[in-house]
Amino acid sequence: MKMMDKRRKILFAAAAGAAVSFCYTGGALLEQYESLDLTEGTFYLKWLLWGVAASLVLYGLWEAADRYGEKIAASARLARIRFPLPAWLCVLILLLCWLPAWLSIFPGAFAYDAYDEWMQVRNHRLTSHHPVIHVLLLGGLTEGFHGLTGSYNVGIGVYTFLQMVLLSFLLTRTLAFMKEFSVPDFFCWIALLFYALSPVMQLFAVSATKDVLFSAFQLLFLQDLIRISCRREAFFASRRRLLSFGLTAFFTMTLRNNGFYIVLGTLAVLIWVCRCYWKKLAPVLLGIGVAYALYVGPCYSMLHVTGGSVAEMLSVPIQQMARVHQYDYESLEQEDLELLYRMIPRENLERYRASVADFVKEGFRQEEFRKNTKEFFSLWLKWGKNHLLTYVNSFLINTVDFWYPNAVVDGYRDAYGRSCYFDYRVSEPGEEIVLLPRLHRYYEAISSDPEIQKLPFLFLVLSPGWYLMITMLLFADLWRRRLYTFLAPGMMFVLSLVTVLLGPVALVRYVLIFYYAFPVLLPLALYPGWFTGNQPCRAI
Repeated sequence: MKMMDKRRKILFAAAAGAAVSFCYTGGALLEQYESLDLTEGTFYLKWLLWGVAASLVLYGLWEAADRYGEKIAASARLARIRFPLPAWLCVLILLLCWLPAWLSIFPGAFAYDAYDEWMQVRNHRLTSHHPVIHVLLLGGLTEGFHGLTGSYNVGIGVYTFLQMVLLSFLLTRTLAFMKEFSVPDFFCWIALLFYALSPVMQLFAVSATKDVLFSAFQLLFLQDLIRISCRREAFFASRRRLLSFGLTAFFTMTLRNNGFYIVLGTLAVLIWVCRCYWKKLAPVLLGIGVAYALYVGPCYSMLHVTGGSVAEMLSVPIQQMARVHQYDYESLEQEDLELLYRMIPRENLERYRASVADFVKEGFRQEEFRKNTKEFFSLWLKWGKNHLLTYVNSFLINTVDFWYPNAVVDGYRDAYGRSCYFDYRVSEPGEEIVLLPRLHRYYEAISSDPEIQKLPFLFLVLSPGWYLMITMLLFADLWRRRLYTFLAPGMMFVLSLVTVLLGPVALVRYVLIFYYAFPVLLPLALYPGWFTGNQPCRAI
């Protein structure tokens, strides 16, 4: 058995090491040249050498974890650390730590899609392009308080404050989750400090983007998945837990459009994992399905919600064809070009930028696509067959900021070289008020100065690729340990990543769940026994 475990450890270390090596070697080339020559032997040699090094490191870490994991878990030093703070005080601490960020850009960072969501409410033309429940909340408060006070800033400020309060409460549930599983209080302190002091947490706490509340409810959905995975019988015996699971699943599905696919795919895995409890699981799944059907059916009809643009779901093929048009134009047939121009104007194709699809897809003619859907995909497959490496490069460069830990997140970089780590501004109809100028300059530097992201060790706080790598290696270790009970939580992360990889650009807000989940995954990575063992539950 020990020999089989050793071979399994070697195999998993090799596979994970190869993935880590590709992220670094391929990511570095894409970051520098916006292209990866997959026919060059030097690249594969570097990939192999770094892969061997990464595999050896991972094997050593896993060997140490197997030998000393239980000793670390039973450490007297960890046991002496106490976390006596009640939940309400933790909420207050988070609000106080986020308050300076709010005052640095009062009434809140009204950016990203906030303007479009407000305009939908103002013009009484709701679409499903953005989650309707968030559109009504954000746009309704902004427009409603303007009607009462004559100031848009009041509505934006009210929304931001309510979001901060709700977010602080939802994140604080992580501390109760750890206590439930008897995780040492040391990790509760780490979680509280991380949520309170990380500039990513502070910036997004005051940002009026749908991704903030979506990711917070997704975090609760993850915690329920872990409860089901590790304490199945107790979970299904609790009506309160089942109701909580249904609510977190529903809000994950409705607060961002890709949430529907994340929950649907995860629940499919959960049905198989919990097949012995199908009688108790079936009513919950039925309730989730009925609630969602009522939301997108009668509710949408009552609010006269129209469909969003199909171009959002076609970001990858549109970007791939635009890259072929940009770099292999001379090899294209005139008949194919005329077909493509009917759906995407040539001027948009010529605005191609490797890291973001928005400049091309904003000219997408949806009606023409509906008339020529079959022809569009036939052309996409034809060009893909003839320009496979171009297609692969298009996908890699468009997503590299998600998975390369040293990447500079700058998909929307402007002519002056400023990056777009965070959209730090108050757009219309709000008016920016800077009450803390020095702090404003600090956050502005993080948001737009690419050199800040290149500082040594700062990637440990900022880089989405770093948090993605931690999550990937954690679940590789769980499968290596044969802890297949975590299959459903792992699927949630896989689907979260896949759905954003198919999007138009790599932005931090799309993968906030990897940041929010870090304090939960950290103790799980160090010693899964806290979750899979038979320790008694502690009072919450």
